[in-house]
Amino acid sequence: MLCLTALPVLGLWAYTVYTLADTIESKQLNEKTRNSLSISIKLSRVIHRLQRERDMSMLYLSALGPETKTFLLQEYIETDKELAQMSVWPVDLDRNERQEFKSKEKFQENLSRHRQILSPSFDPIAEMYFYTALIDKIILWLYDSITESKFSLIWKSIVAYQKITSGKEDVGLERALGTMFYARGGFQEHKLFEFTRTARLYSERVDYLYTYGVTYSGVNITEIIYSFRSEIQYHNRSADYKSIQKARWLFDNMTTYLELLYDVQRDLGEYVIEKVDQVIQHSTRDLAISATFLVLVIIVCPLVIFATENLTSSIQKYALTLVDKTKELTQEQKRTDSLLYQMVPQPVAEKLKNNVHIDAEYFKTVTILFSDIYGFARLCANCSPLEIVQILNQLYGAIDDILDDLDVYKVETVNDCYMVASGLPNRNGGRHVVEIADFSIALVKLMKSRTFGSNVTLELRIGINTGPCMAGVVGSVMPRYCLFGDTVNTASRMKSYGQRKYLISSTVLF
Repeated sequence: MLCLTALPVLGLWAYTVYTLADTIESKQLNEKTRNSLSISIKLSRVIHRLQRERDMSMLYLSALGPETKTFLLQEYIETDKELAQMSVWPVDLDRNERQEFKSKEKFQENLSRHRQILSPSFDPIAEMYFYTALIDKIILWLYDSITESKFSLIWKSIVAYQKITSGKEDVGLERALGTMFYARGGFQEHKLFEFTRTARLYSERVDYLYTYGVTYSGVNITEIIYSFRSEIQYHNRSADYKSIQKARWLFDNMTTYLELLYDVQRDLGEYVIEKVDQVIQHSTRDLAISATFLVLVIIVCPLVIFATENLTSSIQKYALTLVDKTKELTQEQKRTDSLLYQMVPQPVAEKLKNNVHIDAEYFKTVTILFSDIYGFARLCANCSPLEIVQILNQLYGAIDDILDDLDVYKVETVNDCYMVASGLPNRNGGRHVVEIADFSIALVKLMKSRTFGSNVTLELRIGINTGPCMAGVVGSVMPRYCLFGDTVNTASRMKSYGQRKYLISSTVLF
């Protein structure tokens, strides 16, 4: 019983521990993903500053820019601020393990060294490739971090965020190349891709913010950009497109468009972090619930086992007591049945116990025997009451032993009178006479062979008669099996005819 209780309890404990461990692992994974996303957002801000720094450098190298690098210093400061915000630097930023990507300090050292050697004689295309190579490495790491994220709930938003980051890079390159196109009057063809359209497919939030932003000023800025883009992509190489005015217009419109994309990117980044924080909060709540449940299980399980053990012990004690009481009840039932069988025949007693109504029954021929002690009055005068009881108990006990081997029913005993019958309640054909005769002979032998009480020799008078009689049960509380008829009366009278010891008087009717 205790094992049956302990097994479910241990199972519940194991399940609770497993749930708690799974919740802890999930929370750790969520926090790790959150840190990764936080690094990605901070890197996206670094990319934005590098894009501006690249475009301002190319503006400085073009005919539109001023002759000094003073205006670039502010861009350098803003870029350095964003790098300073990077408390954790991704160690696997570059798969080729180049030294400038090993740490934030080496990255900034490489960037500072390039800034110092920048001069008006620099090739704008080379300047563009320098910054683009840095940005591409960071964007590639951002895409790798997406594949490691297990946040299926916000996966589309994360993809849209990365798409905007790539789209901003393409727009930045387009701004630099377009400005150079109009400043120089043409250049060799460059193939560009913009990812902002696909980002709008992944996130409705991006679509709304983008649509609202491009039409906020009342003019669709994308239509202006598309007109410049069409002219650049399908230009006539023999024509001269040099126009400082168009170069400034393109630069200003593309800058506005880039700021719009940056606002969308920043808003989406905050949205992603907010969703991740909500997931982490839910994980923390689940962890608290699991831990509380585990504590309750640890406290309650021993109590349940202890209560079950006490209950089992009580049940076992009660079962043992019940077994003992059952044995006592069985013994009492046997004693009750034995007493009942002495008052009525066993077949009749079984019917009485089953509440079966018993009618008086007529027997055509039975043999009845009466016996008493010869000189019983004189014996009572000479012996004490205790001795009389002792003598009668020994006598009747010896006679009862004789009855066990014969088909003879003991009807009753009254004082020294002993009454038996054969042929009822079980009809035994004509053998009732023989059974009673054998019983009488056994009585005679018994009287000759032993004494009773304090060495007292007894003499019996026996009367036997054969004939018809009625038999039935009288009384409900203390039932008795009684015989009625002349045969009974005759047998009783014939007992009194014998005045000498062991005299047997009988009348047999066939």
